[in-house]
Amino acid sequence: MFDLTEKQQKTRAWAREFAEREIAPLASSMDKAGDFPREHLRAMFEAGLMGMLVPAEHGGRGASMLEYVTAVEEVARADASSALVMSIHSSLVTALLAEHASNALKGEHLPALATKSVGSFALTEEDPSSPTVAEEKGKSFVAEGTKMYITNGPIADLVILFAVTGKSEFEKNGKKVAKDEVSALLVDAGSEGLARKSAGSKLGLSAAPVGRLEFRGVEIPAARLVGERGAGFKMALKALDGGRIAAAAMGVGLGQAALDAARAYAKGRVTQGRPIAKLQAVQFMIAEAATRLEAARALTYQAAATADRGEPITEVAAQAKLFASESASFVASRCLQVHGGAGVVRDLHPVERYLRDARVLEIIEGTSEIQKLVIAGIELKG
Repeated sequence: MFDLTEKQQKTRAWAREFAEREIAPLASSMDKAGDFPREHLRAMFEAGLMGMLVPAEHGGRGASMLEYVTAVEEVARADASSALVMSIHSSLVTALLAEHASNALKGEHLPALATKSVGSFALTEEDPSSPTVAEEKGKSFVAEGTKMYITNGPIADLVILFAVTGKSEFEKNGKKVAKDEVSALLVDAGSEGLARKSAGSKLGLSAAPVGRLEFRGVEIPAARLVGERGAGFKMALKALDGGRIAAAAMGVGLGQAALDAARAYAKGRVTQGRPIAKLQAVQFMIAEAATRLEAARALTYQAAATADRGEPITEVAAQAKLFASESASFVASRCLQVHGGAGVVRDLHPVERYLRDARVLEIIEGTSEIQKLVIAGIELKG
């Protein structure tokens, strides 16, 4: 078992108590409705979950990555959709602003992001061949384009928009080559010309609000530039490293929920005069699930601890996300099998939701195939 400090253990216990009391009772109804109630979001803010990675001087908890990961895990154990909303807001939006934004932007927006304002991370293009462009005009940028599959997009108060702000040149094989200059801009979600639409119903993580953002002549003050102009893609990749560790923690929490359910069912379900927990086939499935889950947790915690030490995390974050998300699907599948026919009936047990949520987790924050490319690129470098 990974050795957590007393503070980390207390944070985990605090997150678990809140998740079991406030989140778990709503998980099934939110999943069925495909809705994320605003009052539920408000409760997460008031508890301090949404501001965990906001520095203390700006009203947040200033948590370490490992401390934060234990909280994400406990929220996902209660409801993966809630953990996804928390993860995108914290590990992508607030973490990026805390590291790269100007002092003025931090002072203006981080306190609200810690306590009431929802953030979204608009990176994915609807049509990669026609990326979103933000043309500089006077003291503003004017954005045109469409972003797709943006978690928190439909409910966000602030959007970090990654857009092409021009061209930059570099030399390659003695020739000058031009490439798109991508910059990050902080946009008010209520800006004129910004339209938001839901992406529709989903296989899993159904309650998490995911949508399409259309930028049609949206004017963004130049002072809303986050970090250096042209550094947007580099900043996005660094933020995604942290996001992948959070996604791995979601996988661990999901897997733990599935294993908890399977153990309880195996002990309580009696057939031919004895609990099915006495059957070797069931014991083997539980053993496989528990082993994969513990390995995923260890790798995820190690990735978070590496981040806290200030060491490079790109490879270990990709490894953790790959292994934990696929392990979540493995564990959820085995645990649904333990339930037999009862496992596939939606209103009887939550394990079918765990399986659906876990399957989507293999896609968000970069598919398993993307993670493998990242890992192989580092392993085979040079």
